[in-house]
Amino acid sequence: MAEALLTTDSLGVGFNQPLFAPLDFSLFAGELVCLVGPNGAGKSTLFRTLAGLISPMSGKVTLCEKPLEDYSARERARLLASVFTAESIPSGLTVEEFVALGRIPFTSFFDHRTKEDYAAVAMALRDADVESFASRELCALSDGERSRVFLARALAGHARVLLLDEPTAFLDVPHTLALFRLLLRVAREQNIAVFLSTHNIDYALRFAHRILALDGSGNACIGPVNTVVNNGFLTWAEIGINEKE
Repeated sequence: MAEALLTTDSLGVGFNQPLFAPLDFSLFAGELVCLVGPNGAGKSTLFRTLAGLISPMSGKVTLCEKPLEDYSARERARLLASVFTAESIPSGLTVEEFVALGRIPFTSFFDHRTKEDYAAVAMALRDADVESFASRELCALSDGERSRVFLARALAGHARVLLLDEPTAFLDVPHTLALFRLLLRVAREQNIAVFLSTHNIDYALRFAHRILALDGSGNACIGPVNTVVNNGFLTWAEIGINEKE
């Protein structure tokens, strides 16, 4: 049986009140899970809670068999990498320098990088298809190019869990397709769990092993594509089922 890397137990997320019913689910090594739901359903809030940026209203999150709150920020960063669409863009850094920040949990801010660190950065640049502009400044890139650079930073850390909030938001169709194929391959080859939110429902149905769907009315359902669709949790999107690759 696959290793459970992140598990929630009666997890309630929100601020003044929970955004949806308490969640019980696990993310397993080697799988790609997609989070879908209408705007305002609570997708970003869930991701920030899983990343340790927001305290849960109830329940708990377990990361690699240890409560999330028991990790230091540095320890947590070695196991879990996250990318959010609203992240600030630092000025003065080249793409390669920014991607190298993904190695800080291992190298410290003094950048004592080893051959392994340089190799991890080079692989991340290549996998995210950003090595052709690695010397350009991050602030000079388009939104779509920046999205891929943020993904490269997350990949460089070789974390066990990747949390990606709308990584395809600014990508064109070819790069969206390439990203889903990349994440599916990375999950399998590196034996990690990849959890991403997306409005590209057709790609989620095609590539995800499982889907966590929020209906915007306080309900949630997680399971294989057919289960989520048959339970009526994607009626808001008015789509049908596509075959996965």
